[in-house]
Amino acid sequence: MGLFKLAAVVAVGVSLLPAEREKQEQLYQRAASAAAWTLTFCDRNAGTCNKASGLWGEFSKKAEFGAKLAYDVLREKQPSEAAAPPNVAPASLQSPPPQTAGTLTPNDLRPAWRGKTASKAGI
Repeated sequence: MGLFKLAAVVAVGVSLLPAEREKQEQLYQRAASAAAWTLTFCDRNAGTCNKASGLWGEFSKKAEFGAKLAYDVLREKQPSEAAAPPNVAPASLQSPPPQTAGTLTPNDLRPAWRGKTASKAGI
């Protein structure tokens, strides 16, 4: 489904492009001008870029601290890997449970319910 959505968006984008050579040149020039204007923003606004750079540095330090804090909290909540494993012997070494021979009757061993009994009249 994602591939279909991508194909639909690309089809809409292509259909909106101009077909005439003159209009294509205008669009190309405008896109190149917008890209150049965006890339030279810091040349025109040095103060804003310096302030944004400082804010980005602060933000990334806070994000790193938050991620480390979340990781440490999650590590503390998980059971420790250094904890001793439970004292359980492998099944081959365990002794079988004690048998109580002769305490169950054949009626006790029969399942309590098996569903409807099939009969020719019931089919």
